[in-house]
Amino acid sequence: MNVPISGPILQAKVEDLGQKMNHVEFKASNGWLERFKSRHGITFKSMCGEAASVSDVMVDDWVTLTLPGLIDGYAPRDIFNADETGLFFRLMPDKTLSFKNDVCSGGRTSKERLTVMLCANMDGSEKLKPLVIGKSKNPRCFKNMKSPPVDYKANKKA
Repeated sequence: MNVPISGPILQAKVEDLGQKMNHVEFKASNGWLERFKSRHGITFKSMCGEAASVSDVMVDDWVTLTLPGLIDGYAPRDIFNADETGLFFRLMPDKTLSFKNDVCSGGRTSKERLTVMLCANMDGSEKLKPLVIGKSKNPRCFKNMKSPPVDYKANKKA
């Protein structure tokens, strides 16, 4: 069914089966899980995806040569960093437990997302309220809320 299975999911299901089989004392510990995976040739794999990386040399050069010139003359409380991230709230995990020789393929992935922007200053003394961008103009989760803990904006292409 292309549903990713993690260790905690497998442990919970096995404990449930143990209860149904009247093995009340059975505990699917982390040690049990590791031995089970080893005994049956099960590994934890990424289902898909490709990681792109930045050269460590480029990062080191930028941090040692460029950054000091940019922040010179500013106090740490006056230097802010903001970044956005996508929150795919209906996306299934991309890793699963499977047999060593099995080929993993994922199913269709959910594209529903919220865009979240977080911002804080360098010394951590000031953290701005997160900005959340979603598709709905009036989300139900904010229905009876006078002041939500985030700033929310709507955009059809969130």
